[in-house]
Amino acid sequence: MHWGAAVASLIKRLRNVAIYHAVRAFIALMNAVPRRWALTVGGWTGAVAYLAARGSRRLTRDNLTLAYGDEKSRRQIRQLGRSVFRELGRNVVDVARMPRVTAENVDDLVRADGLPYLESAYGEGRGVVAVSAHLGNFELMGTYLALKGYAVTVVAAPLYDARLDALLMQNRMRGGLNVVSRDRAATAVFRALKKGHVVGLLVDQDTRGTGITVPFFGWPARTPTGPAVLAYRSDAPIVPMAIHRLPDDTHLVTVRPPIRPAGGNPEEIEKTTSEYTVELERFIRRAPEQWVWLHDRWKASRQSGEVADRPT
Repeated sequence: MHWGAAVASLIKRLRNVAIYHAVRAFIALMNAVPRRWALTVGGWTGAVAYLAARGSRRLTRDNLTLAYGDEKSRRQIRQLGRSVFRELGRNVVDVARMPRVTAENVDDLVRADGLPYLESAYGEGRGVVAVSAHLGNFELMGTYLALKGYAVTVVAAPLYDARLDALLMQNRMRGGLNVVSRDRAATAVFRALKKGHVVGLLVDQDTRGTGITVPFFGWPARTPTGPAVLAYRSDAPIVPMAIHRLPDDTHLVTVRPPIRPAGGNPEEIEKTTSEYTVELERFIRRAPEQWVWLHDRWKASRQSGEVADRPT
């Protein structure tokens, strides 16, 4: 057993080293060629991943069927599933190329709709709880706001490999973001809000933190209540926002009106959580091929029997 564990550990380390160097090479290549070529490579890579990743492909179809089974045929669901992987590959390419994005050229790549909602909330000086989803190039959205002069703090879970985590951290900090680890987020986030920062939180997944079940695409989904509690305790407004790719391969940030919790009791926290979940669903419905349907969003409800998969 001792030798077996040692060999397994060695293989894991070697695999992680190989992945790290492959990622470095991919980033270098994507920055060495024109963006349109890089995006084509990203789309091909996503298409190959769709064919190779059987489990993720099946989960994507299951989730799409759950959300759109009454609106789309099986063929349409399968086509949308392939598009999800292609768009993911293309967005990964744009993340790799983010060091090229500067204050001087960001407007050529990104524009915003509804930014006055954020400007007004930010001007109050109590900070802003920005809730968003793993939609489009969400990494680029934070960088865009930072380059536009907002003080932005984002909460991020560390990657499994410290070297890859350092690469992503470097990318984020180069774009002007303040990054705090999810493990130490509570105190850091309150401090950031007191400084008047925009605090970015991705709250569209079934995570281990405190959460409640609210409707999402018509089905009960366990959803983080952290933004609602944080906003109530700090008196900072919640501002829903998201980003998605447009047909011309530029990106659009959409900002919605602020949500303000009326109280901190369980009923008000549930009401606020439902309100920002509705906004996130609206964002996703606008560009469903750009959301991470390969995440098990309804995991808790499936385990409890509240959600049963439809045939795909």
